[in-house]
Amino acid sequence: LMRDTLVRRCALAWALFGASASAAALSARPKLNSCRPGPNLHPPQREDPVETPQSRDVVVKLYDISTPELCQAMSVLAFKPAYWFPKLSIGVGGRTWSYDGEPEETYDAIIANAAGGPPLRTWNLGPTPLSDEEIDVVISDMGATDYAPEEYDFFMRNCNHFCYDLSERLVGSEAWPAVQAEFIDERVLHESEAILNNMPGGALQQSLTRSVTRGVQKIIVKSWRKEWKRALAEYEEQQNIPLEQRISSA
Repeated sequence: LMRDTLVRRCALAWALFGASASAAALSARPKLNSCRPGPNLHPPQREDPVETPQSRDVVVKLYDISTPELCQAMSVLAFKPAYWFPKLSIGVGGRTWSYDGEPEETYDAIIANAAGGPPLRTWNLGPTPLSDEEIDVVISDMGATDYAPEEYDFFMRNCNHFCYDLSERLVGSEAWPAVQAEFIDERVLHESEAILNNMPGGALQQSLTRSVTRGVQKIIVKSWRKEWKRALAEYEEQQNIPLEQRISSA
């Protein structure tokens, strides 16, 4: 019995190492140093998901978490209209993750509540070969490297970049069909990467604005994280989730 236990533990350790090494081979999307060109667009029309995911399918959801006040404030800052704030989440087998300075597990219902409704888009990328333990290793590695707290940038490295990168690590570099990959790039990632491209003073002013707002970002993100954690604890209490299963107490 002891030998069998040791063998199983060694096998698990080797599998976790392999998962981490394989995921590490997929480099993160490069973090931009300057804004992309082009206008910012209105949010897409909502489309209902076309299929029910299986237990190990990787599902990415797109929400709009904007409010009129947020859009107005960003429009003033950016000298151009801001129409929405896209936010991606990614889930496998009933677990969901997002990113606000740190990778965090959450619930779809909490993000939907913040967005005021269901996701605008839902993409099923197919099954991941990784176990829950292997996924935890991948996310932990991302949180210690490309998505460490100091790497967070509201414009150039946010929850949308994280979910896109994680999806490729869970499914593979061919996770996204070309049309869907283009949509993510041009309609989701582009929103934050291009929002400052109309500022007077060009690239220099963009850089100065990002530098000045970096300190503000930290305050905002800290507030967001506090609010998300409060909502998480309240949701688990309302749903009577057993204490040992609660994310908020992990």
